[in-house]
Amino acid sequence: MELSGDLREKDFSGLDLSGVVFRQADLYRSNFAQCDLADAVFDQCFAAEADFTQANCARLQALGSSFYRARFAGANLREALLWRCVLAGADLRGADLKQITATLDCNTFEEIRLDRAASIELAYLFGRARTKHRERWLAVVGPRDLAWLGRVFAR
Repeated sequence: MELSGDLREKDFSGLDLSGVVFRQADLYRSNFAQCDLADAVFDQCFAAEADFTQANCARLQALGSSFYRARFAGANLREALLWRCVLAGADLRGADLKQITATLDCNTFEEIRLDRAASIELAYLFGRARTKHRERWLAVVGPRDLAWLGRVFAR
């Protein structure tokens, strides 16, 4: 199923939207709390201030989408792909970010809200990144902490 167009402030909470493709959809302030969005696609969407609290976003693919100030608190983002997305101001506290893939060159992370677990997962992701910014991340994380994170995430 594919959804597009004006879907601002729609309440999708608790629905099974696994595999749904959102293409060029305006999802401003839409509610996806506790949704099953496994394998869903957000292609060129505007989901600013949308609520993904406790949603299952495993293997979600987001391409060129804006999640400005979106709430992903407690969401499952395992194996999600965030390609050229905006996450500025997003709330990722309690989110499962293991094996997430995010582009670093086009993403914006200003004012992102994290708890300790989410910040460790992102630090590990960035520490392993192969980008021109890698040396700066390694300087922040440090080789000792990066090795420790590698052991934690190998479990």
